[in-house]
Amino acid sequence: MSDDSGGYPGAPPGWYTDPAGGPGQRWWDGYAWTEATALPSVPPPPPAPPAYSTGLPPPPMGTAPRPWAPQARQARDLVADELRISPLARFAIAFPAVTALANLIFMVANASAYREFGHQLRLQMDAPANDRITPTVPSQGGFSSVLILCALAALIVVCVWQFRAATAARAMRLPARRSPGWGVAFWFIPIVNFWMPYQAIRDCLAPDDPNRARVLRYWLYTLGIEIGFILTAIAIIISTPAGVILAVLTGLSAIGVLATAPQVVLSIAAAHRAALNP
Repeated sequence: MSDDSGGYPGAPPGWYTDPAGGPGQRWWDGYAWTEATALPSVPPPPPAPPAYSTGLPPPPMGTAPRPWAPQARQARDLVADELRISPLARFAIAFPAVTALANLIFMVANASAYREFGHQLRLQMDAPANDRITPTVPSQGGFSSVLILCALAALIVVCVWQFRAATAARAMRLPARRSPGWGVAFWFIPIVNFWMPYQAIRDCLAPDDPNRARVLRYWLYTLGIEIGFILTAIAIIISTPAGVILAVLTGLSAIGVLATAPQVVLSIAAAHRAALNP
């Protein structure tokens, strides 16, 4: 270093780049290098990107994490459980439409028997008032034991699939009005089962997912089957033509379920897979 006007044989005292090649600076006392060093301030590294993305905004600052929020690996495991049952659920969720079509065909093919059933039922209701012997009312049923067992098995598969899909969606922090368990339980509670199971399935998708409209169409077709089947059974006892017309309309709802229900399962599975593998 060159002489300086301050009377030092070299540069004036100060912090200079470490001549030893260190990462910081070393103190020059005007005569020699000292042992005092200072490291430069190092900014903290940027936060790592999330392991998966849901397309939703992050929670507000200061919001405590939910106790059930799992890590990405746990979310992947939950989605894997959902995907394992999804192929079977595609058929199970559409099976009620198959049983509805079978029953509608049975009722139309046996319209005369249903008319006789209605006649015998009216006689039975009028018999006590007219002091007559109460006639025996023949039972009418469209389900065979095989269909009943298949319908029960399909219901179990759908409930398991819905629970796994809702649990995976919750792990990815998708907002939901119902817990996975209640979403399944609402299928068996009268009155509320007209809309709450739909909400549970819909909330397996992100709020901005366009496939939510498909879930709504599927649910409207499902309600069309349930309501139309009851009206058809009543109408065909009173009037065969009216019963046939309602049976056709209910059958169209059943075809709508066959077209949309498997796509609902596929859409939810694809959305969850894409969220974990963007």
